[in-house]
Amino acid sequence: MLDEKLKNQIIDKEVYKTKIAKKYTIFLAQYPEIFSDLISGSIFDFGLYDSIETYYKESPVDMFNVLRKGNGIEIKPGGAVDSDLQLALSVSAVKKLIQTKSKVEYAELCGSFYNDPDDEKGWIDFVLYKRSQTIINMGYGKFAQTAGIIEDYNSI
Repeated sequence: MLDEKLKNQIIDKEVYKTKIAKKYTIFLAQYPEIFSDLISGSIFDFGLYDSIETYYKESPVDMFNVLRKGNGIEIKPGGAVDSDLQLALSVSAVKKLIQTKSKVEYAELCGSFYNDPDDEKGWIDFVLYKRSQTIINMGYGKFAQTAGIIEDYNSI
């Protein structure tokens, strides 16, 4: 059963179309430190795809967004109105990510899915809705560096 603190972070949990999205939102609510590098007000979409084909067709099986606010996060179904970016993930990647036990382990696994994508093992991609430098300045660059996606975000 979700404790009260986690319930307050996930808005309309029953609206999600898929079980995997529900599991992923519960996981993210349990590990809000994953978002600790982001500035308050950062908001981005999570698009879950069952294949690379559905990704290319921009047809996720489920979508939700995460807002960084104060010391915590808020998770809502659907895409955000003015999202910074979309983190597109294969369902197979999500199944592995929700088994991680720390921010670093989660970030490193994200990096491996980005740097060595595989339709069966898992993949992630980033769709930027704002300028790269703006995204980096909002704190996403530090996560990308921890994940091994970029070497030194300060040099960009």
